[in-house]
Amino acid sequence: MLVAAAALVDADGRVLIARRPEGKPLAGLWEFPGGKVVPGETPEQALVRELHEELGLDTRASCLAPIAFASHAYADFHLLMPLFACRVWQGNPTAQEGQELAWVKPVRLADYPMPPADEPLVALLRDLL
Repeated sequence: MLVAAAALVDADGRVLIARRPEGKPLAGLWEFPGGKVVPGETPEQALVRELHEELGLDTRASCLAPIAFASHAYADFHLLMPLFACRVWQGNPTAQEGQELAWVKPVRLADYPMPPADEPLVALLRDLL
């Protein structure tokens, strides 16, 4: 499964994470916003679409900088997730799908339980940002 994710970084250097709502797989865990890449989409196009759907944000593919990827084998599928940094968007992030949102300093990301695929990205973001 191909999923694209964003490290949205605000002017204070904080990263936006979202808590998976009840009823979804891995509910209660925190993750970087994003979602599945559908056939015919690039990861960047999927992320622009997902950020609009999930958070009400408008951005462009040119505002997404690839910084890392995660590759993780879950019990029933393999996840490949490119992670893009994004510092430019329009709008204020608003939870559109019942998720809780938090702006977190990179050094504090490890305090938030995340899915196994997201965990390796935490140290990378701490070092990059």
